[in-house]
Amino acid sequence: MQIQKAMKKEKKDRYIFIDESGTLPDPKGDVIVVAVVATVTPDKLITPTSQTRKLLNPKNKKVSELKFYTAGDKTRLAFLNELVSLDIDIFILTIQKSGQNIPDTSENFAILCWLLLEECILFYGDSIKQVIFDKHFHRQKDISDFNKKLLQLVNKKLEIKHAESINDTRVNTADMVAGSALYFHTDKDKQFYKILENRIISEKVLHWKEAKRRVYEIGQ
Repeated sequence: MQIQKAMKKEKKDRYIFIDESGTLPDPKGDVIVVAVVATVTPDKLITPTSQTRKLLNPKNKKVSELKFYTAGDKTRLAFLNELVSLDIDIFILTIQKSGQNIPDTSENFAILCWLLLEECILFYGDSIKQVIFDKHFHRQKDISDFNKKLLQLVNKKLEIKHAESINDTRVNTADMVAGSALYFHTDKDKQFYKILENRIISEKVLHWKEAKRRVYEIGQ
């Protein structure tokens, strides 16, 4: 299933932030979600984090990193409402795993990110300036293998960056979107996803077997 809600936008430099919710190896997890938050004004993505901190901590006390799974409902709602007030686009990929234990390899994760990025490339064309991932792998070899496989799949030059969300809070936006979508697709809580709906450009839902078949079809 795929949903698209808008025509192509004018050509401006776009910054793509990506994070996932759920894991490939967890046999108890039926789905994994990968989400993109795209914008032409990346520095403004700092705002939801700072505004939410001010709202929840008026005395400016130190707050731990904002993550969907560790935040309370009040924090999630404040963050997401601030996020959708910005000029952003959202792309979502939901992979149905059916309880499979899928190895969390650089190749498998690259496949997920490729399936989502191809929607962004179709929508933005050559205007993608940079793709920033919330750091998924920590060994440099895994990161290099992931980059190599992803670039092979997209068959396009992309500037890729892997950031620690505690240092670059902009990637928290993609974490919050991915968590909201996972809660929606697993019927845990739909209110967070509902806030985002009008900002979703594309949502794709595939079974893992379909995702792998797409790779074989292009001969990668």
